[in-house]
Amino acid sequence: MIMRKSVAIAGAGLIALFAVACSTVKSGSLTPGMTPAQTVQSMGEPDLKDDVADPNHNGATVLRYVWLEPGKAAIFGSDQRLASVQDVETNTKLRVEQQAHAEAVAAGPPQQFDPIQTPLDYLFYPVKAGAIYFGAGLNCAAGGNCQKPQLPPPSAG
Repeated sequence: MIMRKSVAIAGAGLIALFAVACSTVKSGSLTPGMTPAQTVQSMGEPDLKDDVADPNHNGATVLRYVWLEPGKAAIFGSDQRLASVQDVETNTKLRVEQQAHAEAVAAGPPQQFDPIQTPLDYLFYPVKAGAIYFGAGLNCAAGGNCQKPQLPPPSAG
């Protein structure tokens, strides 16, 4: 009997907690005519607050709020009411992670350290670079393409 009562109280507490959590979530909607305070109430504190040139008046400035996570910018008119909402292109965390993953996949598997070959690669790298530059110089002198050669990394073998 006591067990059922404590489970019921815990369940009611979880439901109440869920209701409070859902009521505090920002709706995230911006509509023309809102005041700056109403936009902050709807979207939360902006990541950027600044003044920009008013496109409708020469020399005047208007307030702009920018939220990076949803990618929205609110531009207020001279009457301090929301005049326009724009989409803002940002490098979101997900896009940066996807780009880093794509670069890692393109680079291939990491090279293993060889305790004998690696020091030899670095020891003879100046000789290898010199031979590459000498070949590029001969190519240029013979009337071929004259450009700075691309040197491979020392660990390329």
